[in-house]
Amino acid sequence: MTWHACDPQYGPSFQQLTWQVSPETPSRLRVTISPTAVKRWRVPDSIVPRPGPAAGLTASSLLYDVSLPEPGAPFALQVTRRATGQAIFDTTGHQFVFKDQFIQLTTNVPEDADLYGLGEATLRGGLLLPRNGSVITLWARDVAAAVTDWNLYSAHPFYVQVNKDGTSHGVLLLNSNGMDVLLNQTSLTYRAIGGLVELYLFLGPTPEAVIRQYHELIGRTAMQPYWALGAHQARWGYQNLSVFEDVVSNYSAAGLPLENIFADIEYQGDNFRTMTFSEDRYPAAKMKAFAAKLHARGQHWVPIINPAVGAQPGFRAFDEGNRDDVWIKDTSGRPYVGQVWPGAAVYPDYLAAPNISSWLQRQLTTFYRQAPFDGMWLDMNEASNFCGGQVCEVDYSNATSLYYLKQKTPKDFDLTDFFKPRVTCWLSCKQPAVVSSLSSPPYKIHNGGFGFGRQAPLQSGVIHPTAVHADGTTEYDAHNLYGTTMAMRFHAAFTAITGKRPFILSRSSFPGAGRFAARWTGDNVARWDELFHSIAGVLNNNMWGIALAGADICGFYDMAPEHHVWSAEHALPEAEYEELCNRWTMAGAFYPFSRNHLAANHLTRAHEPYRWQSVAAAHRKAYGLRYQLLTYIYSSLFVAHSRGGTLARPLLFTDSSDAAARNATAQWMLGEALLVSPVITPNTTRITPHFTAGSWYNAWDLTRMDVTTGGQVALDVPLGEVAVHLRGGAVIPMQPYANVTRDVRYAPMTLIVTLPAQQSSGSQAAATAQGPLPPHVLDEPCAAALARHAGQLVSCGLLYSDGDTLQVSEDNTVQVWFTAATAPAGRSGSVRSAVKANAGPGSGKLRIEALVIAGVPTQAADAAPTASIAGQDGEAHASYDAATGVVRIEGINLEAGQAFELNWSI
Repeated sequence: MTWHACDPQYGPSFQQLTWQVSPETPSRLRVTISPTAVKRWRVPDSIVPRPGPAAGLTASSLLYDVSLPEPGAPFALQVTRRATGQAIFDTTGHQFVFKDQFIQLTTNVPEDADLYGLGEATLRGGLLLPRNGSVITLWARDVAAAVTDWNLYSAHPFYVQVNKDGTSHGVLLLNSNGMDVLLNQTSLTYRAIGGLVELYLFLGPTPEAVIRQYHELIGRTAMQPYWALGAHQARWGYQNLSVFEDVVSNYSAAGLPLENIFADIEYQGDNFRTMTFSEDRYPAAKMKAFAAKLHARGQHWVPIINPAVGAQPGFRAFDEGNRDDVWIKDTSGRPYVGQVWPGAAVYPDYLAAPNISSWLQRQLTTFYRQAPFDGMWLDMNEASNFCGGQVCEVDYSNATSLYYLKQKTPKDFDLTDFFKPRVTCWLSCKQPAVVSSLSSPPYKIHNGGFGFGRQAPLQSGVIHPTAVHADGTTEYDAHNLYGTTMAMRFHAAFTAITGKRPFILSRSSFPGAGRFAARWTGDNVARWDELFHSIAGVLNNNMWGIALAGADICGFYDMAPEHHVWSAEHALPEAEYEELCNRWTMAGAFYPFSRNHLAANHLTRAHEPYRWQSVAAAHRKAYGLRYQLLTYIYSSLFVAHSRGGTLARPLLFTDSSDAAARNATAQWMLGEALLVSPVITPNTTRITPHFTAGSWYNAWDLTRMDVTTGGQVALDVPLGEVAVHLRGGAVIPMQPYANVTRDVRYAPMTLIVTLPAQQSSGSQAAATAQGPLPPHVLDEPCAAALARHAGQLVSCGLLYSDGDTLQVSEDNTVQVWFTAATAPAGRSGSVRSAVKANAGPGSGKLRIEALVIAGVPTQAADAAPTASIAGQDGEAHASYDAATGVVRIEGINLEAGQAFELNWSI
């Protein structure tokens, strides 16, 4: 296409562009635009796999139409939904700009549509993207998540649009360069400072369908080990191994579940040498013995690893990295030197160094042999840098800088006097005679930084954008990929060393990171608004393909960040701090990744749950329910891993036509069937959460609530309680509580069948039109059951079990779909299982000992409950609770991996 733009702002435009429109599936379209005959940076396939066009794709199967400009006409791209003509992406009326360091692409957005997903930023309003001229900036930064509106640790240029009628679609601009996204009432504008236009459109039409289609492109979420769903504890500042051990003992003494404890940088050797143990604080031999005790009890430990490697001659990781040439280079061709916790430090080139995998595997192998760990916690991998100069080095003539750069870690890990000097840049950084356009591009993205507002230079707090990778790629292009490439390499190394399924927890991410890592939302603060903001963080990560996501329960800091100085001025009074931690513990028990995490003593008051009796009681209650639901959560994770989609999702995903549900962002669904509605404000015991139309069941007593049209419902939630509801139309496996996941995993289970409010409409197409969506409607076994049992009350669910193998298949897993068909009057029905796989350690172990039907008519005076299993003589024991409308069938003792049919009536 010939290009005639002459606007000189931000540099000259390319005169000729080539574009390609590529249908890839009936619901996915790819559009690329790049300068003709000019090689441009693009995101590597190792990060986003790009599956390409589906085999056998035909024009008649496409759900979209594309309108292209006539030769010589102004640029315009219009993509519409074929069935309705509804616009999916429409640049009409907007200028398209493509320059070397500035790309601008705008699409029209209806005023009555709602947008979700772009990030990463903590938005004051929560999940819903503001349409008031706001700018979302994508440039990964080590900025506390408590800072609202600034760009944070990750970059995700993807959004979901939910239209007035509930139909939804998604848009990805696959570009890793720094970027602003401008949002107003009628349009959305991408402004990128490099790369090319690689646009993907996803037709949905439901929000969850959009997410599944997106994950098919970028890669579906990792299947995490089962234990990762347990309760986690971490603190920056468990001063020594004795304190570390005491934390585990205190959990046990309080009768609280603890699955895993994280070791922060205090375990590391002098000058925070990565992948080493401090013989003063965490002696390797004693750490190995402690790890063995944890493993014997079914518990785990995970060490933190930061990317920066101390530039200390004699340190093995540094010396071997020099030999193997694995460091990112500066413009002089020498290893790029920054400053982080070790002082002067260099950065592994996880993107392109040829020897990076072998170097990393050697370091990790040595570390693992000292004290076998169970996963890796990757922090500060934006990558963080306390200096950020273009070419930096240690000034050996400056005694003050030498003192602070080489200051050893305090043996007692009291960081009160150590912290501030260490985060101050002491390197000598040379300023180039000519400022590179890579560090000062013509267009300045709204980069957040202390002392700069939203005008911080690109190099502020990170590796300088002029730094170079082994293949010639600059940090300017690849900066936003650092965290993902690090997670990818550690995932592979952990697998090679241990032969186990990896658990990798990463702070920074980009599309595709979910194939390798879980995430936490970063450094939050003990404030009520941060509890609210945590919900959006968890839900956004799930939309981005990172299912195992969570926020720091009770807040990482309990003091507000102001101008890079942590002040206790806004810290909560002790009684309110306890109340906040009580409420946050009960909410956080239902994050996919659930971890209490706090900062060092000089920044944070202790808030492990055993510190207060009230919080300990709240922890027991909330995690008591979570652990009974572990296999349900794990089965839901498997759906996301194998089919794409979310583990935690916004309530609106259950009914996108419910306009009020679109801003019900203080709640979330966990899987298809669990709704969590926490208290997020102080001195509150009565809340009015939103419920979409259908039947909902109190998870604590199975009492039924019918909602005819979506709306708010008043609930009393005293301190120490949390509102959790099961959705009608589901089959949910539950197991007895135990303090560690190992003792829950293969325990006998009870199936909970929740009757829906509406009879099946008879087909998946009808079910995915307007109104509430039945649970698992996108999954074939349940869609088939809905069609097969038209006119009946249909419930559906999945049981999945494995042995944490590296790869999962029908040869090493148990996969059973349960469907329940109930007569419209709710007084009789059947429950059937369809066994897709029956292998692995769960085969023969997993048994169903009881079945509960919730939602049958109450006060049925003539009730005579009966139950029988096809092919078995006699009847199972059935009881009926007239007050709650619950039928309980016990003593059935069925092997979960063998198909059965159970019939019941009252």
